[in-house]
Amino acid sequence: MRIAVLPGDGIGPEITASTLKVLELASKRFKLGLTFQQYDVGFASLKPKGSTITPEVIQACREADGIVLGPVSHSDYPPRAEGGINVSSELRIKLDLFANVRPSRTREGLKYWGRTAMDLVIVR
Repeated sequence: MRIAVLPGDGIGPEITASTLKVLELASKRFKLGLTFQQYDVGFASLKPKGSTITPEVIQACREADGIVLGPVSHSDYPPRAEGGINVSSELRIKLDLFANVRPSRTREGLKYWGRTAMDLVIVR
């Protein structure tokens, strides 16, 4: 599975690096076959590319099996006319992502503190 990695701004690259370590270990442990391709977005893209997210990055995300997006500082971006596009919003619009789906469940072999195992999906 190909994962597009968009580190984002501020603490985004640090959080993304930690996330990738976990995903790499999980991929190895469970033989998931994850591969990662990193793309610059946000301020890392604004000066060299003229936009916080480019059509090439959107296309790469469209072709990927999944996306890891770090936090972005969209409230600090310049106006859209100056390349300051809200990365997360643009991805939701361009990739037709109308819901934020967050599944969560108890994993076999891991302790849990509730009375019963959890199997929950939050849709926002």
